[in-house]
Amino acid sequence: MGRVDGKQVFITGGAQGLGACFAQMLAAEGAKVFVTDVNAAGAEETAAEINAKFPGVASSCHHDVTSRDDWKTALKSAADFMGGISVLINNAGIGGWGNIETETDENWRRTMEIDVDSIFYGTQLAMPYLIKSQPSSIINISSVAGMLADANMLSYNTAKAAVWMMSKSIALHCARSGYDIRSNSVHPVFTRTPIIDPLIQFGGGGDEGEKKLVRQIPLKRLGEPEDVGYCVLYLASDESRYVTASEFKIDGGITAQ
Repeated sequence: MGRVDGKQVFITGGAQGLGACFAQMLAAEGAKVFVTDVNAAGAEETAAEINAKFPGVASSCHHDVTSRDDWKTALKSAADFMGGISVLINNAGIGGWGNIETETDENWRRTMEIDVDSIFYGTQLAMPYLIKSQPSSIINISSVAGMLADANMLSYNTAKAAVWMMSKSIALHCARSGYDIRSNSVHPVFTRTPIIDPLIQFGGGGDEGEKKLVRQIPLKRLGEPEDVGYCVLYLASDESRYVTASEFKIDGGITAQ
């Protein structure tokens, strides 16, 4: 028996990085997975890699998470493929770099649309599927940047803090409505995925840039996608049936300082 046998998992941003890792780990533990991304070829590749190990378990589609119409199409396709949706993982996101004087309207709006608005659209539209497939789980990927501010990450700090609070509000609504649907947020620190490449380059690139990031972390290493994946696996499973409105810091101790 796998830890998520019978679960029907919808994952955004699944073409690479954390999303692809989540899909692979959940499929290995018995779930069906539907992977979406604006990079349709990458999402398809993730699904193909999973199906090579576990035939018929995964599928994918192109998905612009800032589009309500895309959400409607992707959710219906996923429910048709999996027979429902019991786990929603809002993982798609981008980084943002700029302070209150240098931030642009364009970058601010793009960060909010992809990192915040998409979770509002997607979760609202996914609710009928999640209600039908209870017990269900909503897992929103935030960041320690939603808890620790940086002068040069104005839009990203703001967006990820919004994801943190939105997750709690959703959780309270579901609980007070009598739904067996929980909602939690996950807050990774610098994790070895493409989203931290600009930070490594900013620190000088290569090993030197990575060392500058690692110096800030008590455990003295970058996070690996699997470090976050094990938390997501727990939240997707029925092991977390009594866990909601919580935040999970996968941060090597950085927020304790």
